[in-house]
Amino acid sequence: MEVLFPAVRAELFRLLFASPTGEYYVRELALKSHLALHTVQDELRKLSAVGLVISRSNGFHRFYQANRKHPLYRHIQKIVELSERFPRTRHTALLRPPGPRDSRRKRRPKRSHLPPDRPINWGTLQRKS
Repeated sequence: MEVLFPAVRAELFRLLFASPTGEYYVRELALKSHLALHTVQDELRKLSAVGLVISRSNGFHRFYQANRKHPLYRHIQKIVELSERFPRTRHTALLRPPGPRDSRRKRRPKRSHLPPDRPINWGTLQRKS
């Protein structure tokens, strides 16, 4: 899932689309996903804006669940279901392998502001009379 979606979205998809009738309030999603509350709130706001999740309030908590009527619901649920069968991808496997440092960037020699053979003109700071 981390290959297809950002890590936060993948984790919320796992929680919300694995059990289609399950409802979770924001703090519960943050605790189960081990993500910061603001991060979860921000991602839920984005998913709500496109209609992938729906919410309801009981006056104290706002509960979120997957929107079963959304056209992408079945596809995302199938992706979540299939991803549960496979081992999770290691984060390091997604990174670009390190290459030799010298071949990436050619270093230019440092230039000084004045050529080394130029005489220093100390008279520039003196007052002219």
